[in-house]
Parts: sequence; structure tokens; C-alpha cells
Amino acid sequence: MAIIDIDGLKVRTIIGTHPWERKNKQELIIHLSLKYDAQKASLSDNLKDALDYEQIAKAVIKTVENSRCFLLEKLAEKILNQLKTFKGLQSVSLQIDKPQALPEARCVSYKISTS
Repeated sequence: MAIIDIDGLKVRTIIGTHPWERKNKQELIIHLSLKYDAQKASLSDNLKDALDYEQIAKAVIKTVENSRCFLLEKLAEKILNQLKTFKGLQSVSLQIDKPQALPEARCVSYKISTS
């Protein structure tokens, strides 16, 4: 098994429960760890045999930008459901950072993993 990490993917969206959060887009920072069998790709050196992380990043960006979730938990489920469409993906670890969540903290993070 191999792991591809996409670290620090910045996306702006409507997220949160406060009135100001429903009006103003906030930046979220997405971290993904994608586990897959890379043996075929390592032998063929062909993108069609690999996990296309550029397409995954684009799909995540589109999912987040088009969402209007109240909770990070719901947004994470939307992202995971989108990632299920990628062939060969064995498991995902996802972290969403919300830097503007608490003024006293650098950020609030939500983490979830699939098996």
C-alpha cells in the first residue's frame, strides 16, 4: 500500500452557524491522506494506473466551494462521499482546519478516517 498526502489545500466556502458565517465565505484548509495500491502504477509508469491526485484535489475543491454546510462534520461526509468515486482508493484520512472558528485559537480542526 502507498499513501499520497495532499496537505494544505485552501478553499473558500460558506460554513458555520453564526449569521456572519452564513454571509461571508471563510477559508478552510483541507489535509488528505489517501491510501491505495500503487504496485501497478509503479510498474507501468502510467497515470491511468495511478491515483490521480490532481483530479482528487479538483473534486474536493468543487465539493467544498459548492457546499453551504453548517457543520464541519457534514462537510467532511460530503468530501468522503465524493472520494468514494475514485477507483482504487482504499482509505482516506481527512482533516479540515477552520482558522476563523475561535479568535483565541489558531484554528479548529475536524479529523475523520475511513477504513
